[in-house]
Amino acid sequence: MKKNIFLLYFVQASNYLFPLLTLPYLMRVLGAEHFGVMSMVQAWIQYTIIFVDYGFNFSATLLIAKNKENQNLLNKIYTVTTISKFLLFLIFLLIAVVYSLIFGLDIYVKLFFCGMFAVLGTVFFPIWLFQGLEKMQGIVISTTIAKCFSLIAVFLLVRDSNDIGLAIFSQSLGMFVSGIIAMVYIGKNKMVAFTKCGMSDVLASLKGGFDLFISNITISFYTTLNVIIIGYFAGPVYAGYFSAADKLRVAAQGLLTPVQQALFPRVSSLVSKGSDFIDILSLYGKKFILFGLFVSASIAVIGYPVSLFYFSEEYRVASSILLVMSPLPFIVSVGIVFGQWWLIINDHTAMVRNTYIRISILHILMATAFIHYAPVYGVTISVLITETIISCLFIRYCYRLAKQT
Repeated sequence: MKKNIFLLYFVQASNYLFPLLTLPYLMRVLGAEHFGVMSMVQAWIQYTIIFVDYGFNFSATLLIAKNKENQNLLNKIYTVTTISKFLLFLIFLLIAVVYSLIFGLDIYVKLFFCGMFAVLGTVFFPIWLFQGLEKMQGIVISTTIAKCFSLIAVFLLVRDSNDIGLAIFSQSLGMFVSGIIAMVYIGKNKMVAFTKCGMSDVLASLKGGFDLFISNITISFYTTLNVIIIGYFAGPVYAGYFSAADKLRVAAQGLLTPVQQALFPRVSSLVSKGSDFIDILSLYGKKFILFGLFVSASIAVIGYPVSLFYFSEEYRVASSILLVMSPLPFIVSVGIVFGQWWLIINDHTAMVRNTYIRISILHILMATAFIHYAPVYGVTISVLITETIISCLFIRYCYRLAKQT
């Protein structure tokens, strides 16, 4: 497991290090307004990725982890999941084409199509397969090579503020290349192979991941949607400020992801063998939450002053937004332990889904209200309140369910 965590940290480092190398360059070359426009378009692209990923990063990972000794079943899970994701991609692409035919190709639509390579890449990059089999080498090789392509493309192609489309294309190139490399790696190592499946299998797969899909969509209402809300109500410049700060916060918070990804199949296996909630909390939960607290403190103590030098003078407001965001990794770590590691693994996905739906609607109402009174910090404050409420509800649900058993 330690090896898997190390490899996932390597992947996470490439996922955030390469974008962080290009971030100050793009901020300066594009300027605050065009950088904000790019951030809004990337938010819409991220929504498409969420749609295509559906709930498979959890549902398919669980299926792979539980059936890793059955090669025929692994082949079927791989085939069904990949086909399902490709069909979802085609559906969303069709929607985008119809929209452009009806309303025309404005700057946002044109830029959106520049980023569709990233969406196609997610179809072919089965992170859920590597995680379920606990074979992280495939992720490391695919993402590292792909990120290098993306990094080089940004510095070679993006020269001035008119190159927004090339900036989005260059960044989407990484995900596309990683998907192709992953497919080659899987075939070369004979990990799984495509096999026959029917539409009923695809529909069953979509049904199995539906609750998690709804959860992912509603989570995006207080994560991805924030940039769009700010851009719509306050303009792309403010969206650029928020996006710059959020990218640094997400990069720091990303330190939690490799641990979470490595432990998720392990916790799932322990629960299937009879471990209760207190066991999971004692073995891994408390340490993970303490790690989240450490990350939050580091953002406040180290991240804020560093960002003052990292951002240009034009983006100085972004550093203040980052400081307000600093408690989020700790709050999120609590939600992961009580939500993903217990409620989802124990098939309480409907409870998780309903929580996300209710609270995400509350967030949208708060964010749109707060932004009128505090354009710089309103949405950030709303995110803090939203994440806190969700984590508190998950804690309450877990202890209530523990008492019933």
